[in-house]
This record gives sequence, structure tokens and C-alpha cells, in this order.
Amino acid sequence: MPLTHPTRAVPILRIVLRRPLFLLALLALALPLTALAAVRSGEGTLSVENGRGKVTLEARGGVIGRLGVGSLVIYDRTPGDLNVPVVTGADKPIRLLGENGVRYSGAGLRFRLNGGGFRIVVDGRGIDLSVVGKGAGSLRAERETSDPGVYSLDGDDCRRNPTSCTPLPETLRRFQLGQLEKSLGRAASSG
Repeated sequence: MPLTHPTRAVPILRIVLRRPLFLLALLALALPLTALAAVRSGEGTLSVENGRGKVTLEARGGVIGRLGVGSLVIYDRTPGDLNVPVVTGADKPIRLLGENGVRYSGAGLRFRLNGGGFRIVVDGRGIDLSVVGKGAGSLRAERETSDPGVYSLDGDDCRRNPTSCTPLPETLRRFQLGQLEKSLGRAASSG
């Protein structure tokens, strides 16, 4: 009489990964529709495609993004709410910064922030962002690059139509996203 029972070969990893990938794909489809509704509600939009440089944003709203290689710093400005940043692909050790800050770095980072207040700094190459919300930020291209990537404020989706977007500037460019809230009154100043 055997002491162990035979186990079935069930691919549990595929089942576990299907749901997060499905939710991420669904969010990627929903964000452009949310951007259309944002114009009516006073929120602004930011789209960055294949950026090389640095994007800083302090806002309340939603962000979905990807970073080819570099670092991502997230400060949760509303840590008591249920909106938790989701980051995958960090291949270097995560570093905590203060009480509410986390620094991720590596290649192939993917991230999502939905609702709540946040401050993010994306620094590297292959920056793809879609943002809907209210706040302030800045962006700047990497020095001496022939292909800085493109961006659009309250306009076109750079992923779908990059020719209608503006190249990332060589000098720091500050911007406001939607109607600025009093609690986020100071502009994102990391440059």
C-alpha cells in the first residue's frame, strides 16, 4: 500500500497568471475611453510614447505605464485608501524611500496606479504612459538623444498616432494636468 497519493498534473501557474493579464488588458482598453470622459470632468490627459528621459507627475487619477529600462519611484499620497500601486518586472532590489515611497528599477517594468493621490518619477528609456487625472508634472528628454520619444497633453493618444504628438523637450517642461486641486497645489519639481 503506497503512503502517498498520486497527484494530477494541473498547470496551476497558467491559471494564476491569466486573471492579472486579463485585468491589465482590460484596463489598457478602458483607459483611452476614460480619457475621453476626462475632458468633460475637468481632468487632463498625458500620453508618452517611447520616451527617453524623465517624467515626473504629482496627481490624483489613473496611470498605466511601461518602462523599457530605468527606474520608477512611486510615493503614495493617500496611503489609507484601498488604491495600491501595482508594479511588475522589477529585476533589481526594491528600495523603500521614507514612509510612502518605493523605488523600482530594472528592465521591462509595468505599472498601474488607479485612483488616490500619487507622485511618480519615471526615469529611463522606453517610457510609455497613459495618464488621466488632475495635478502637475514635468518632463525632459535624455541629453543628446536623436530619438527622445513623443508626448501629448490633453490631446492625441501617442501610441495610436505618434506623428500628431510633440517630441520630448531637451529642457525641463512643466505642465498642469486638468484643473489643479488645492491638496496637490505644489508642482512636481524633480527635474
